[in-house]
Amino acid sequence: MKVCGVELIGNDAIISLVLFEDEIFHLPECRVRRIQCKDPDDRSELRYFQKTFAKLAEDYQIDTFVIKQRMKKGKFAGGANSFKLESALQLLNDNIDVQLLTSTEIKNNLKKYPLPVRFEETGLKKFQENAFLTAFAYIGGQYRW
Repeated sequence: MKVCGVELIGNDAIISLVLFEDEIFHLPECRVRRIQCKDPDDRSELRYFQKTFAKLAEDYQIDTFVIKQRMKKGKFAGGANSFKLESALQLLNDNIDVQLLTSTEIKNNLKKYPLPVRFEETGLKKFQENAFLTAFAYIGGQYRW
């Protein structure tokens, strides 16, 4: 199973690929770490953002995109642009599975199925940490190893 964790911040989608096979997780190389939508109010920019993710799924044979869900209300609520990007990803196409994971679900899954290594040892950039943890928590919730 190949999962792409996604954290949406403003006009950016931070991504991290995680491959899980034979009860071992791998971090495959990926040509991008961040995908930007310059102007989410522009229809052609949103389509380009969407096509970029579809091409990423095709090139890396991604089974599931898992998006860290943002709060809709309150102090830590997500911005309007990130919700537009989220909906563009959810509507990619019928062949690509897109899931949302709340912060609570991520915490609970990581508590039950903690990382076998420290994040610093993964070789990923610090800004990719939440995207990676989202993907890892999703896999842990699916497989319950």
